[in-house]
Amino acid sequence: MSEAFHIAEYTKLKEEILLKMKQVDDSFRFMLIAVAATMTWVVSNYKTFNDGLYLILFFVPLFISVSFTLYIIGLNKSVLWRTAYIRELERRYGDEGHGWESSPQHQRFAIKRTSYATARGLIYSLNVIALLFASYMLIQNTTVVEQVRALAGL
Repeated sequence: MSEAFHIAEYTKLKEEILLKMKQVDDSFRFMLIAVAATMTWVVSNYKTFNDGLYLILFFVPLFISVSFTLYIIGLNKSVLWRTAYIRELERRYGDEGHGWESSPQHQRFAIKRTSYATARGLIYSLNVIALLFASYMLIQNTTVVEQVRALAGL
């Protein structure tokens, strides 16, 4: 394949990475809003549902949180694959150390990865909060017998 093809591919991959990074940010924001809104709705409306159904409602925020987390992990893996491929193209066709992924600034960021670790920590913390919410609501609003019956019926 020609060098022009690889340059066009490189440009397209950079665009895809930026788009996926924006999707990660948007997804995290939507996840926070969806979990908070669902928790609020569950707390204010759970008593209006049947006995068995409201127990399931306590776990809806956790389901939303875990679903978004899996989606975000998929987006991050997609970004990592593309960045590895861009680094290979830069190594093969560019000046060493002067590409988008190969620059010294990017390498320092890639080693520390503090913002990525912080975001990942926030995402996992939200999952734990949703699990604690479900556990608390379940314990506070049911007897042990009701909890066992509900879990056996699932």
